[in-house]
Amino acid sequence: MDGVVHRHTKPGTSPGSLSGRAPVPDEALDFTLVEYTPEKCEVLHGVEVDECRFHLDSPDRTWIDVAGRPSSEMLRDLGTAFNLHPLALEDVFHGHQRSKLDLYGNQGFIVLNDPAYEDGEIKLRQVSIFFGENYTISFHDHKLDIFKPVRDRLQMPGSRLRTFGIDYLVYALIDLVVDRKFPLIEALANQLEMLEDEALGHSEETTLGRIHQARRALVAFHRIEWAERETILAVMRPETPFIMPETRTYLRDCFDHAISVLELLESYREMCNGLMEVYLMQASNRMSEVMKTMAVITVFFMPLSFLAGIYGMNFERDVGNMPELGWKYGYEFFWVLVTVIVVGLFWWLRRKRWL
Repeated sequence: MDGVVHRHTKPGTSPGSLSGRAPVPDEALDFTLVEYTPEKCEVLHGVEVDECRFHLDSPDRTWIDVAGRPSSEMLRDLGTAFNLHPLALEDVFHGHQRSKLDLYGNQGFIVLNDPAYEDGEIKLRQVSIFFGENYTISFHDHKLDIFKPVRDRLQMPGSRLRTFGIDYLVYALIDLVVDRKFPLIEALANQLEMLEDEALGHSEETTLGRIHQARRALVAFHRIEWAERETILAVMRPETPFIMPETRTYLRDCFDHAISVLELLESYREMCNGLMEVYLMQASNRMSEVMKTMAVITVFFMPLSFLAGIYGMNFERDVGNMPELGWKYGYEFFWVLVTVIVVGLFWWLRRKRWL
């Protein structure tokens, strides 16, 4: 491709120290450096910190993408090399931060979240973005190359990413993180549809637990997206440095996408709450059917048990008190009486529409 240079160098490693509650850092980080102007774009894979520092001083626009969780030592080196604020580096190191925008002098720091839906739960994965006048530095916890679509657009001659300023790159990164939530919502929706079919059909003992699990996932997802919506709104404010008025127009579209995600989440939360009510109603109906069956059995057998109890006592020595025991056709009479009672009860229950 014209004006695009790809180069691979040896990945840097850094045995960092751990402290506090931070997760275990990666042994090796994947650094990708992109340096571009409207005329050319140079992509370097697997660069080291010193090379990043050299390119950061270049007058060209620079984007450094760091995949993986860096150690505290590596973050100190990056902070020194790129002049990153220590408080922001703490947020990158510990992870699982709430989405926000912080301003440190002439540098902006954005925290976003790129969650994953695994085993019925929302797994948090943080995305951190530093930006200045002519540079952007992004960190994301996972080794997936989530920003490849943005990098591919940068390599296209004449693209807006090349012709616009560094703020448009920040917008493109935010927009990609927001749009990555739509497939996640679709996965949650498919799970809810399966649970709905199960609740209305033949539910299992684990159905209610999985409905609760889906509800917790939606609540956690809603909390993430609400904070992200506020973060995008903060980036759009006029006092945010390096964000040009033209880029705020595109950020408004990104804000609309975040609102769409929130609306979908709210509708699925209502659906999940309704699904729980449907499950409980179905369970109640099944219990009512069981009780109805038991009551019908009781209605039929109670008078029969009463008759069998009386005539089963065999008062042979005192026939005068129970002359039926001496009848020639007493046995046949007993079954005729039982049949009349059963048929009469059945007719009466049908007339009352209880059967």
